[in-house]
Amino acid sequence: MDLLNQESLKTLWTPGRLNNGQTAGFNNFVNGYGIGWPVIVRPKHPMAIAIGGNRTAFAVYPEDDLSVIILTNLMGGLPDTFIDEVAGYYIPEMKIENGFELSDDLNTLRLALDQNGYENAIETAQELNITFIEAEINVWGYKLINALKKQQAMQIFTLNTKLFPESANTYDSLADSYDRLGDTDVALKYYQKVLELEPDNGNAQFQLNRLRNK
Repeated sequence: MDLLNQESLKTLWTPGRLNNGQTAGFNNFVNGYGIGWPVIVRPKHPMAIAIGGNRTAFAVYPEDDLSVIILTNLMGGLPDTFIDEVAGYYIPEMKIENGFELSDDLNTLRLALDQNGYENAIETAQELNITFIEAEINVWGYKLINALKKQQAMQIFTLNTKLFPESANTYDSLADSYDRLGDTDVALKYYQKVLELEPDNGNAQFQLNRLRNK
């Protein structure tokens, strides 16, 4: 006898809704909650995902007949940040290199950069008649990092600093990308830039101390 039928599973993975009709979850990514299951509500490839201690994840893609399980022994491994990329090996359109979850404007830029090279991101962006949103570009950069495309991520973060030069967060992300690339000197320079724009930025102060004491 089956313990759960398809209707029961659908109920488990259907997010509850607030009085305003919206879903709510842990953050902007895990944006809903079913019966015991955190849920990612999105137009394509919705997901139910159980996350344990930021080191394990069990994801179910109900519309794709796919489940992905990631087990690590690393606290803070954050498998939920790259589990879609793993799913992309079975559903290619879900890979970040194919533009999954990018806005139409950013996907236009991605296609142009695939042709022109990410090192030409600033020039390419200037030639395109599209609207850029700082937060979207920043999220894209970190998706590239999670997909192990650190050089491409650095170019995207660099572009964001050119588009939004008064934003401390753009320089913070750019510094982070250089730190991940192992270029401490450049990372220090951009964390210092963060403090010039936002003197009370605690993360920049912490990272500067950490890098100077390596």
